[in-house]
Amino acid sequence: MKRRFLIASSGAALLAGCSSAPVHNWSIAALPGAVRGGTGQRVGVRPIGLPAALNQSGVPVFSVDYAANTFPNDQWAAPLSSLLQTAMVQDLAQRLPADTVLAVGGAIGAAPDELVEIQLLTFAPDSAGEVRLMAQLAVRPAKAQIWQFRNFSATAPAGKTAQQIVAAMSQLWAQAADQVAAMLA
Repeated sequence: MKRRFLIASSGAALLAGCSSAPVHNWSIAALPGAVRGGTGQRVGVRPIGLPAALNQSGVPVFSVDYAANTFPNDQWAAPLSSLLQTAMVQDLAQRLPADTVLAVGGAIGAAPDELVEIQLLTFAPDSAGEVRLMAQLAVRPAKAQIWQFRNFSATAPAGKTAQQIVAAMSQLWAQAADQVAAMLA
């Protein structure tokens, strides 16, 4: 009887000493850019298109080429597409203060005059230690099928921590917002 109690007590003591590493939740930050004024229109930012490999809950980690690994305890605070759409709305609202910039599919259903559509091709750290953003940017009148397209590609030093990678991703996303603002101006 004492032996069973001793084994059970030892197991409980071992489990009590176990704890998992804390989970960190990250978001893409809106960063200021050059103010372009705007033209007084309503701009709708559609949900951001992501390749399936980027549609993960974890922050991408610096790795070898062709790997789509993430940090084990560093997660996105929301789906990446939503974080990117929110940051793009904030970035464009700062860059185009005369315009009203809204998230298409958000709580406010005002019909936009112009639509912003973005398809990401890649947005992750590479084996060279840089975060690479490749995207297709499109702007068009909401009631017409006349697109203005631009391929966008940029890199920034990634660092090795989740915080450094998310900061680099935020910086690159702000550069994409500069391109979109120029297309709308």
